[in-house]
Amino acid sequence: MKIRLGQIELARGLAQRETPTRFSLATTRDTQVAKAVRASVAEIFDRGNTRTLAAFTVARKHASVERALRFAAEHPLSLAGATGGLTFVSEDGANEAEMYLPDAAVRAVHCQPDGLLTHTDYEFIGSALTCRRASA
Repeated sequence: MKIRLGQIELARGLAQRETPTRFSLATTRDTQVAKAVRASVAEIFDRGNTRTLAAFTVARKHASVERALRFAAEHPLSLAGATGGLTFVSEDGANEAEMYLPDAAVRAVHCQPDGLLTHTDYEFIGSALTCRRASA
């Protein structure tokens, strides 16, 4: 799977050996509970306001330990306050699909160096997720 935030590549996919792990999507909607005095049941109102939380980890191999350390220090800073469309593109041959989270905002980025590798945990929040299958 390839993942982009606007034009920023977060996971470059199978060809670059950068595919997400621990991938999760959670969707919630706001509701309101109205409790009336002496009522036998509460009333529930769906207020809409769909939110989607996307989280995943990407491992990257770097040319040197020093480059891995520099990436771990700079990459989270480069995404601080970043917003835009978060695009997920599957690489499943005939079943390719593209998911899109408009107006996504970075909630957290945690980057851990480990020798030549970095492991970066991403967390984004946005509105409703849409999905589009590739044309056959």
